Amino acid sequence: MGALITLSAAGITTGLSMADSRKDHVTLAGVGAAPRLRKALAGSQALMTAGLGTVLGSLAGTIPALLLVTATGMTRTAVVPWLQLAALLLAVPLTGAALAWLFTRAKLPVSRRETGT
Repeated sequence: MGALITLSAAGITTGLSMADSRKDHVTLAGVGAAPRLRKALAGSQALMTAGLGTVLGSLAGTIPALLLVTATGMTRTAVVPWLQLAALLLAVPLTGAALAWLFTRAKLPVSRRETGT
């Protein structure tokens, strides 16, 4: 469930960022940037957002659990799911980046940019 929330937040953040920087992308295309640069920017934005969300979410869940285990004296019976945590920290950001890359159009429709005179 946490992975789905993180991916949703990364998707929304990436979409808003791409919409906000649309004029910049038109300018980049106008000066000769490759169309795949737009996809790379979306993927890197989603990777950063999902990665940061996953790390912060894992810390927010792990720290209270560690405090609870040490406060109750259950340190000998506590089992940390290291494999699941590692998979979560890798899979969620990479999935977010791949989805952003897949669903971002490489080329923007050509539009006229007005000068600010």
